[in-house]
Amino acid sequence: MVPTIFWPVDVVSDGLCYGWKSPALCVACVIPDRSDAESALASLNGNTQWSRFAEMCGNSVLLGKCTFPRCEPHFRRPLLEWQEIEEYTIIYYHRHSATSLRFYSLETPKRDMADVPSRQTARTSALASSLEHDFTRTRRPHNFGGINEVVINQFNAAKTLDTLLRPKQVHQLSAELSKYLFDLMDASLYIPRRIVSLVELPKSLAYLKNVSSTVQQLDVRAKQTRFLSYEVSPLRKHDFSSILVYSARYTNFFNTVWLILNDITIGIAFGSFLCENHIVLAQMLNHVVEVFLVDWVRWALHWLDSWPAGLKLNTELSRFYSHTFSDLVAMWGYVLRCGAPHLPELLFACGIASTIGGMTTAIALVSDFLGFITAHIAVCYLLARALYARFLHTFGSLWNLFRGKRFNVLRNRTDAWEYDTDQLLFGTILFTLLAFLFPTVLAYYTLFALLRLGTILLNAALETQLAFMNHFPLFALMLRVKDPWRLSGGIYVAVSYDPDPRLVVKNQPIPLSIIFIQYIWLWRRLAAHYNPLRLLWLVLRGERLVAIPRDLMR
Repeated sequence: MVPTIFWPVDVVSDGLCYGWKSPALCVACVIPDRSDAESALASLNGNTQWSRFAEMCGNSVLLGKCTFPRCEPHFRRPLLEWQEIEEYTIIYYHRHSATSLRFYSLETPKRDMADVPSRQTARTSALASSLEHDFTRTRRPHNFGGINEVVINQFNAAKTLDTLLRPKQVHQLSAELSKYLFDLMDASLYIPRRIVSLVELPKSLAYLKNVSSTVQQLDVRAKQTRFLSYEVSPLRKHDFSSILVYSARYTNFFNTVWLILNDITIGIAFGSFLCENHIVLAQMLNHVVEVFLVDWVRWALHWLDSWPAGLKLNTELSRFYSHTFSDLVAMWGYVLRCGAPHLPELLFACGIASTIGGMTTAIALVSDFLGFITAHIAVCYLLARALYARFLHTFGSLWNLFRGKRFNVLRNRTDAWEYDTDQLLFGTILFTLLAFLFPTVLAYYTLFALLRLGTILLNAALETQLAFMNHFPLFALMLRVKDPWRLSGGIYVAVSYDPDPRLVVKNQPIPLSIIFIQYIWLWRRLAAHYNPLRLLWLVLRGERLVAIPRDLMR
């Protein structure tokens, strides 16, 4: 069998070949011929940096000599003087410096596996454990000469081995700048880290995150600050032994930094706009609230009370509904009118908060403000829903009565039962009464259910915008466009014709579906929670309409 040799694309000089023999023949570098070739390789045993690479790649050895024909300058196939190798096939690969954070990866990395549903993760782990004990599977030997995880690690460590075997050089300026950058970040994060430790919510008040979007946003920003402070120290050490892990941490770190900086930048612009136009915006907002949340709701209630489109509702019950809900709306309108003179100050304070905390803080404040000014709709919806649900429950009980059945509370089932004539007569009278009153209950319940649904959808749009700005993979998307080598999603072997035909192991960029996997899961959760058929079924059954839990939006 003709052996396969993996050869660096950029190596075209004569000399001694260093690399690995197991699990495949992989050439890492070619050093000019010298007498201390074996001693240079032995000197790596005491190198702490290379010892971590050796654990994943295996011990490097001296493979032999190589020469390149001088008569054919464009022919890149080397002539090897190796023991026991006469015929061979060469597959080329690219070497990258560890500081460039470019790497090969055998498989597509999974981003944020902690967010995968626990059932799916358990199923995957159970399947993997069962396959380990499957004796019917054909297993490849360890030294099979192909590309596996160890060979991928050798590709990634080849440039590091070349650097260590060559004479010592002056440290690169980029490494010094990188260390200075992380030192500066560590110093700049000291004060925010201390503030986060002081203002962190105790566990007894953790429920406030599910009540207020502002509290939740403060918690998100605190966790982002804590994440940055914890990641600075490992990144400063420049441990490139596992380039995949270091690159992922580097990408996540600067993705968070970019998100915070962009958030603050947009927040400064939006905050300046609010501060400069807070009086005009307060007048416009006050007019919208007065017209749509107070006057229009009261008009709709009076419209339902006047038998619209020939819909003959029960006069007494309709008047009770209309007067009760109109009084509640009027009372809340009075509260809003009392707070209207302070609305410019509130908008100005929101602008200041947006300047300091970013655009996400402004969106969170708007979400809480929306929940406050629509509190009367939530209260009216709860009252209308309670009566509507009671009507449905009574109809269910009467349906069992007419069928000659009864619900057994002790055994939680419906049993056959014989009713007296008086009971059947009373049930008939009660059913007739409920049947004539139900259209009125349904009409007012439908009104406030639609209003409540509208506020929930608007609040969900704001929460989605918060999740978009807090967790958007901006840095990863930039790397995907600018330098796909830093987000490897697998490998493939292609034929290159530059300048002669040859096989080259190339990088498969990570798919966009993996980069946006969080938003795919978020979209599935939103689509499942706000499914129109599901919402319609909840409305018909009289169950509560609630927004998606905030924990599922993060």
